Amino acid sequence: MIGFWIGAAVLSLCALSFVLTPLWRMRQLDGRWSVLGMTAAGLLIPSTVALYVGLSTWNGEIAEQSPLPSMVELVAGLETRLRENPDDVIGWRLLGQSYLTLGRYPDARQALREAWGRSPSPDNDLKLALGEAETLTDRQALYGAAGQLFEEVLATDPSNPKALWYGGLAALETERPRLARERWTALLALGPPAPVSDVLRQQLDLLGESETDAHTVDEPVQVAQTESSAGLALRLQVTLGAGMSSEGLGPAATLFIFARALEGGPPLAVIRQAASTVPGEFVLSDANAMLPGRSLADFEALTIVARLSATGQPIATPGDLYGELLYRPSEGNGVIDLIIDQVEE
Repeated sequence: MIGFWIGAAVLSLCALSFVLTPLWRMRQLDGRWSVLGMTAAGLLIPSTVALYVGLSTWNGEIAEQSPLPSMVELVAGLETRLRENPDDVIGWRLLGQSYLTLGRYPDARQALREAWGRSPSPDNDLKLALGEAETLTDRQALYGAAGQLFEEVLATDPSNPKALWYGGLAALETERPRLARERWTALLALGPPAPVSDVLRQQLDLLGESETDAHTVDEPVQVAQTESSAGLALRLQVTLGAGMSSEGLGPAATLFIFARALEGGPPLAVIRQAASTVPGEFVLSDANAMLPGRSLADFEALTIVARLSATGQPIATPGDLYGELLYRPSEGNGVIDLIIDQVEE
């Protein structure tokens, strides 16, 4: 039964992508959202969130006559759970998707950034969700972080429906109509629902194909990048303190090096390496940023943490070994000694 519900949740998110993507373009055309469309989208996710919020209390049994809470109640319950367990990546992802459904795009962006910061290797689904939230919050994101995320997904999954839609939109925004046409034509060939197909055909008709464009090739996508001269590269010499050893952590042991803003929040940049690389020297820079275009140099002070995780996950668990220090960019870019000398209780 649990397998059935997981499958239902996945299918719900896939269906949601086909409903939401044309709504954005329709809003661009007439300046307002389709009430019917947003209502339809809003009906897709509540059952998934209800499953998640109630999962830990069901004990494997599903109540047959329990009324489904409202979307607002479900989101409020999920928010409460995340305040109690802020390292719950799945919870942040579901909250972000729920905010998207409700049209709370800045909140969706923040929730999905929280999920991103807790995911050492973000998958395509998370990249798409975050890219969508970034785009719906600020269309200029298509020139930077969001556009890059869609390009990354298309590089590994060229037939992904949501990536094709937003990738086409990004191409159009950056004056590459030929590429937009290619991507939307590929999306149309996948056989989306009739309303989506109609919108795609309308957009392809509007694009047309000029005589000049038929003989030209669009330039590769150009996204905003942090200037290397303005970036920050921290050379870290990571060593084990007296009496510390990684041998007892097990075969899954992994080294994580994080940079966080002094006030907290998700990691700004992350390095992930095998535990056997300690001791060693590592360079933590904007190349390790969790979101493109965000520079470590933008912060007056950073907390740098090196953690040897026994589980291979970035979330702290008892027995992990770690060390941390406070670094101020004004101190320069010399080699910094970071000693792992503490045990997680």
